[in-house]
Amino acid sequence: MTKDPYPMSLRLPPELHQRLEECATRLKIKRHTLAQNAIEAAIEAIERNGYRLSLPMHFRFPNESEAATARYPQEQEEISRVEERGPAYSLKRRKTN
Repeated sequence: MTKDPYPMSLRLPPELHQRLEECATRLKIKRHTLAQNAIEAAIEAIERNGYRLSLPMHFRFPNESEAATARYPQEQEEISRVEERGPAYSLKRRKTN
């Protein structure tokens, strides 16, 4: 078994840690597997939504109706201030001869 090349530590409040533990136990998977999949799902949802984020995040499962899905408030449908600033860096091209 190979070690993860990008280890990461998370500090969770006791209540959230307990909920994570209970979910993992009921699903019969490890806590880190559940947390990793939740983070991946969150990142995919943010990417699909044009990198806009509203907290707390809500996910919709296939068996839920479209009406139950959380929507952005009207004023947040516009581009965010972070997106208005543009990227934090610019790409410099090297001159090649």
